[in-house]
Amino acid sequence: MSSLISIQETFFSAALQSRKHVTVYLLTGAKLTGKVRSFDKYSILLEDREQEQLIFKHSISAAFLCRATECLECCSAKAV
Repeated sequence: MSSLISIQETFFSAALQSRKHVTVYLLTGAKLTGKVRSFDKYSILLEDREQEQLIFKHSISAAFLCRATECLECCSAKAV
C-alpha cells in the first residue's frame, strides 16, 4: 500500500509541472491564489508576483487548478 500515490500528491504535482495557477480556500474562508513552487506531505509553497506563502495542508478546505487555455494569471509569468 505504501506505493500508492495520493490524490493530493497527483493534484499538486500536476499544478507544479504545468505552472498553472491554483486557487486554495482555507478553512477560515480565505482565498489564496498563486503557482505551486513546492510541496511536501504537510505543506505547500504558493507564490505570486509579490510573495511566497507557506500553507499547511490541514488548513485547506478546497483547491482548484486553472484549466483555462488562455488565462491571464497563468500566462503573465511567461510575458514578464
